[in-house]
Amino acid sequence: MNNQKLFLIVAIFLSVFLLWDKWEITHTLDENGNLISQTKIKGTSTTSDSLANQNLDVPSVTNHNTELDLPNAVAKNQGPFTTVTTDLLTLEISHKGGTIQNAWLNDYPIDINSEQKIQLLSDKTGEIFQAQSGLLPQEQMPTHHSVFNSENSYYQMNGDSLVVPFTWQSDHGVKVIKRYHFSKNSYVVTIDYQITNTTNHTLNIIGYTQLVRNALDQSNMMMPTYTGGARFDDQDVYEKIEFEDFSDQPKTTSKGGWMAMIEHYFFVAAILDKNSTHTYSSKIINDEYLLTVVNPEQTIAPGATAILPSSELYIGPKEQAQINSVAPGLDKTVDYGILFIIAKPLSELLNWIYSVVHSWGYSIIILTLLIKLAFYKLSEKSYRSMAGMRQLAPRLTKLKETYGDDKQKLGQKTMALYKKEKINPASGCLPILVQIPVFISLYWVLLEMVELRQTPFWYLTDLSTQDPYYILPLIMGISMFIQQKLNPPPPDPMQAKIMMALPFVFTIFFLWFPSGLVLYWVVNNLLSIAQQWVINKRING
Repeated sequence: MNNQKLFLIVAIFLSVFLLWDKWEITHTLDENGNLISQTKIKGTSTTSDSLANQNLDVPSVTNHNTELDLPNAVAKNQGPFTTVTTDLLTLEISHKGGTIQNAWLNDYPIDINSEQKIQLLSDKTGEIFQAQSGLLPQEQMPTHHSVFNSENSYYQMNGDSLVVPFTWQSDHGVKVIKRYHFSKNSYVVTIDYQITNTTNHTLNIIGYTQLVRNALDQSNMMMPTYTGGARFDDQDVYEKIEFEDFSDQPKTTSKGGWMAMIEHYFFVAAILDKNSTHTYSSKIINDEYLLTVVNPEQTIAPGATAILPSSELYIGPKEQAQINSVAPGLDKTVDYGILFIIAKPLSELLNWIYSVVHSWGYSIIILTLLIKLAFYKLSEKSYRSMAGMRQLAPRLTKLKETYGDDKQKLGQKTMALYKKEKINPASGCLPILVQIPVFISLYWVLLEMVELRQTPFWYLTDLSTQDPYYILPLIMGISMFIQQKLNPPPPDPMQAKIMMALPFVFTIFFLWFPSGLVLYWVVNNLLSIAQQWVINKRING
């Protein structure tokens, strides 16, 4: 295969890849949603009659043949709330349901030098994103609609941990304390319930957690990223649930596992007790998208006090250092696509380099150099083939002029020339094809790295956004043009024109790419030019 044709195929492949990826994103997000009618499902006999008129269903959690439903998904949290501030999070917990209605990430400003922080959970109309939890049966237990009391309206973490209690008392003598547990240097919020049964009968209690949000597409044309649901089970199966598919997903059970609402750099995940079997479901109600998990039934004897675990909530960024230790499989929320098996090691290597040099910009440069060294022999073979083809270019042109009307004769003479000069045109193809998956993997690594967000390097203020002065894209285009000049010219005039246009086309593409990714491409091109120049010089004497 002619190397120029291969470059053209690679360029078309990358362009199609970017366009296809954007098409997938825009055709799987349903911002308007669909109104889905309720489907009743099987549940426990202790909560049947009083819950029959509610709107949100819950998966089956026992073998009884009665129906179990949850209250409406979105509780309009207008009323008192308690503010909790830790080193990493600022939360507003509504007294209605003890729901986390708003959450800000203290270390992540909206813009560089901005006082406003990224808001992940929100109760704003049209931007609903909440983490709700409660207990059933609702005539005996508090749901996310029940009103709790809080001793204070503000809590500040001053030590290594903080516990924020909310209390609820029933008319039948049941007391519930819903407790939020916070730890220093952690985005994990643990929720449990301390229940005192002062009645004269046994309580059968079921806990639930649900994540609810609007379907907001946060990607853009040049950086298509995933926004939607996901879950991970005890069989190590990770599944993304696109918004439009929420109503079509089967209910599943898992011993432990987690469910999450994911966006580009941040996510919220409900992580369940690994020793208990939970039931997961998803659905759409009034343009709201819900992921729900139901815990196993617990019993509390008359006069007894028990602590029921609900879940751990991770509310934060896709920082590898954080999520790797929180729960198995949580690192899969960093969306590397189908090339996860390649991208994951590249990400870990990049993070390791950063731990040594403490600069993401230099880490990208060093990683590029290491990749180049790993493919050095393959690249050398490709460049030698190109250099040999360049030397043969005048003779190939002469053959075409002589036998241009006889394609069979031209092919025979051309192959004879290749054999005589011991040059295999196809030998330059494989090295380039092998590197395509690596490039695409690194593309996703750099695109998904929240660590690059608002990270400066040289004159760049943010490696996750486009170059504000377009210097790197221009250098990339120039370097791509120089690379073409080092290669043999295509024999076909039309192909030659297309190849000449590619540096300009890719420069325009890269104007909006994250500058960290363009930095990788520029360094890779410069190293390729240096290697090819040295090889050409050796061959040409």
